[in-house]
Amino acid sequence: MKTLKITLFVLLTAATNLVCAQGLQSKTAVNKSAIENNKDVVIRFNKAYWESGNVAIVKEFFPDYYVDHFSPHDGNSPPIDTILIVEFMTSFKKAFSNVNIEFHEVLGEGDKVSLLKTITATHTGEFMGKAATGKKVVINIVETDILKDGKITDTWALSNLPQVIQAL
Repeated sequence: MKTLKITLFVLLTAATNLVCAQGLQSKTAVNKSAIENNKDVVIRFNKAYWESGNVAIVKEFFPDYYVDHFSPHDGNSPPIDTILIVEFMTSFKKAFSNVNIEFHEVLGEGDKVSLLKTITATHTGEFMGKAATGKKVVINIVETDILKDGKITDTWALSNLPQVIQAL
């Protein structure tokens, strides 16, 4: 009888551990899937926005207002209208051709996606008061986006864009 109780205890313990492990594995798979989806959204947005100048993509991947943490401000970042993202790209695409984006690193954790990317382009039109120079530019960006329901709600970024514009 004692051997039967020990055997039952061992079997029940093994079964409990198996169920717990499957639950944890399932939760991890769901989290990995959500992270991979978020990474896919950010990559697809960047490729369409930067390389193609597709401003319609903003509606698909951003809410009407989002928080821009990379523009100069006093520390409080109120939500901005995404029309500003559209306006920036419209002027960028008029001023630069041969735009290419390269992702050096794309990392995801929870609702965040971080990128290390380089944008190269040729300055072929007026941009921010600078006449076309024909120069090739290299813009390096470190960025973290927060996503909710498949949309980018917040962005933090550091780039050398001010120095690139200065050098035009």
